[in-house]
Amino acid sequence: MALADLAYPECDYAKTGLTTVVCQLRFNPILKIGQAVPVEFQDRVRQSFPVFVREESIEFRLALGASLPASVESLPPTPATWRFRTEDGAWVAGLAVNFLSLETKDYRHFPDFGERFNVLLAALTDVYEIRDFGRVGLRYVNLFKAEQFPGGWAGRINPSLLGPLADPQLGPEVTGAQQIFALADGDWTIAIRHGLDDAGNYLLDIDHATEAKTGMADVPARLAEFNRRIFQVFRWSITEDMHQQMEPTPRD
Repeated sequence: MALADLAYPECDYAKTGLTTVVCQLRFNPILKIGQAVPVEFQDRVRQSFPVFVREESIEFRLALGASLPASVESLPPTPATWRFRTEDGAWVAGLAVNFLSLETKDYRHFPDFGERFNVLLAALTDVYEIRDFGRVGLRYVNLFKAEQFPGGWAGRINPSLLGPLADPQLGPEVTGAQQIFALADGDWTIAIRHGLDDAGNYLLDIDHATEAKTGMADVPARLAEFNRRIFQVFRWSITEDMHQQMEPTPRD
């Protein structure tokens, strides 16, 4: 059976481990984004993202020579990243010379996420006349807390993922185990990072992307496609018992 053969009915959960959802589009650098305040872009998005912040980092390098003390020199500042946030800070958009992003810790469902992202996408294409992207990515980070799901992860996480955690002798004493693997087909990849952290929580981080050239008009459909595929990977990753413990509600 391949990923394309999975057909779990989509649902929403009352109890989840979802901590962060991020979407990012990368494009050929546009220098004026980093050099000029994006006034027109802000006008297009400020009804949805009213809080504006400029982020700029300065890095330092320690220069070691024959004589002491060593000198510290500052490196050129990295191009600015402009942040646009909701009043409560739960949704944060990022605009830089080569990317547009949207991140939230208050995810409810994909149509809501897509509607907010489309505001940013329309502003980007109208103001900067970007018509295609070199990378489109969508990432869901889940961290299941041990106190919310007591009793360990055997019987909750797909045994194909658990490895030593599923071992009847050693499993109860494993205090940390993480793995990264990837799926790929056609022009897309899915990177999956999962496992136990030092606090006994279980991480399930699913990062779906394509680096095929993607036209602006195709972005919403690709993100919807990624969202559906991510759900199938997520649902495969948990057992039926875990699925029921998360209190699923079928989607209309």
